[in-house]
Amino acid sequence: ALIQPNSIKALAICITTATIGSIISDIDVTTSESHKDLIKILTISIIMIILCSIADGVFHIGIIAFILKQTNLCRILIGILAFLLVCSFGMHKPHRTFMHSVPCVLTLSAIVFLILPSATFSFGISMLSHIILDLFNKKKVQIFYPWDFKFALKFCTANGTVSNLICSICTALCFIEIGIFISNYHL
Repeated sequence: ALIQPNSIKALAICITTATIGSIISDIDVTTSESHKDLIKILTISIIMIILCSIADGVFHIGIIAFILKQTNLCRILIGILAFLLVCSFGMHKPHRTFMHSVPCVLTLSAIVFLILPSATFSFGISMLSHIILDLFNKKKVQIFYPWDFKFALKFCTANGTVSNLICSICTALCFIEIGIFISNYHL
């Protein structure tokens, strides 16, 4: 809603990077389910990249050409390596610390800018929205990592009714907006 892509290729890139940005913060989950969560995060990220590539090939949207106009293979490879290093560091930190902090959002957004400048805002906004939504939970978030200041609004629990309702409403609104965009695009 904030980004307002102006073409199908911009929408595809926006959705792909926003999806990755919205889930990457939870790479630091330390429960017994963490391995499943890590696989889920990586799988969703890879699926989104594959779907974006398939859409480009089938519908001849021009996504790959659009990307290559903004960057080059060297920047992409260095960026991916840096992204993986930051995430590797973050996944070994306690949940809701580094990967849920403003410094992490800024660092990963800068890396995304290195990889693909036009994807930076959608990635950063989605990662930041994840963190903001986590602030409503009862568990505290160390938003200014490494400083020990932690904050929680204590409005709901992570998998509680209120949290799931907020997630469902936001997801529905995203799908409605994508539907409106696509229907207007074809007119």
